[in-house]
Amino acid sequence: MKRITLIGIIIVALVAIIAISVAINTGEKSPIYVAGTVELPSEMRAEAEGIQTMFVTVFDEESPMPMPYGAMKERLPADLTKPIEFSLTKEKMQIMNPDSRMPRYMRVKVRFDKDGMGGADQPGDLVGIVEHVQFGADNVRLKIQQKI
Repeated sequence: MKRITLIGIIIVALVAIIAISVAINTGEKSPIYVAGTVELPSEMRAEAEGIQTMFVTVFDEESPMPMPYGAMKERLPADLTKPIEFSLTKEKMQIMNPDSRMPRYMRVKVRFDKDGMGGADQPGDLVGIVEHVQFGADNVRLKIQQKI
């Protein structure tokens, strides 16, 4: 009798482990809005000294509203000689209007923000923009292009 109970417990435990594994591996995954890398040209590295904050902002190209669809704030890595990877998902991004539909095509803007406070571009910020990015693109290459 004890042997049958022990076998039953082992079977129940194995079924539970399999069920948990299936749930973890097949659960809903958040879609990537956009992912890629940001590059800081060597001639602009001195301008980036002291800047610690990077914003990645997406705009719905089909929307007449100038307001961003959403934005993500991250701390810049210490080494700006290598491309900086980014990935925007609904968990990482603050969506300005959660009821709006997901954009099909986006304008993606990256800003190395001098004061770290967000808002409009300010003097000393470094900016790069790429347009007509399809939702879900995961190989977007942004390059810092100008100092504000």
